[in-house]
Amino acid sequence: MKFSWKIIGIIIGCLAVTSYIIAITVIFSGKSAKEICRGVNIVVTDSASANFVTSYEIRQLLKESGISMKGVIMDRLHLSQINRLLSNNSYINQVECYKTLDNKINIRVSQREPIAEVMGITNYYIDNKLNKLPVLRGKPAFVPIISGAVSDTFLQRDLFPFIQFIHQHTFWNAQIEQIYLPSDSIVQLVPRLGDCIINLGTIDRYEQKMNKLMALYQHALNQVGWNRYSYIDLQYTNRVICTKRNLEQQSK
Repeated sequence: MKFSWKIIGIIIGCLAVTSYIIAITVIFSGKSAKEICRGVNIVVTDSASANFVTSYEIRQLLKESGISMKGVIMDRLHLSQINRLLSNNSYINQVECYKTLDNKINIRVSQREPIAEVMGITNYYIDNKLNKLPVLRGKPAFVPIISGAVSDTFLQRDLFPFIQFIHQHTFWNAQIEQIYLPSDSIVQLVPRLGDCIINLGTIDRYEQKMNKLMALYQHALNQVGWNRYSYIDLQYTNRVICTKRNLEQQSK
């Protein structure tokens, strides 16, 4: 049997590299466990679009909870405890906490985004997963307000898809200031521009109704003025009924 010294050399080289990696890993693990934490980096990944949670507030929360990291032996830091603490914050959506090779702790969090504010005995926001978020003093969210006869059942089962539709539409999200329920099944809108009430009637076929309203904006209100009508009724199929400020009705 003939042996290839080239193949033998390759095998020996691979074994040497593997042994080196294992040795370095063991040495580094032991060294890292005994070394102290050199610092904590906290990043709120979506801070440019929302400011409900800041890195300073996270540091304060950790401090108030008695969690100290800098100067502590790395092996004694329990990252699961930090994850649980931060995950309990209503406005924190996801938490990522890990140790770095230079003996630091990195904490990355993302925030929940309010898409509407529900007014009642206690006001609260809802996000795109229907989580309830407290209203924070000094940190307003510029989202549509939902008021009137708002029941949890109607909100979750019927109204929430419409709220998502408004939030995802650039124009409607900027234009709709309030969603008002005079009763548990009737929906009316208050726009930011134009002094009028927009009646959807029941929430069914809301996309078709909003398309009719968009057509009215584009082809009529741009010509006659956005304050010409005090009441715009979208509840009927294939027509929009508008009430002038002199109470004269006409169809568009």
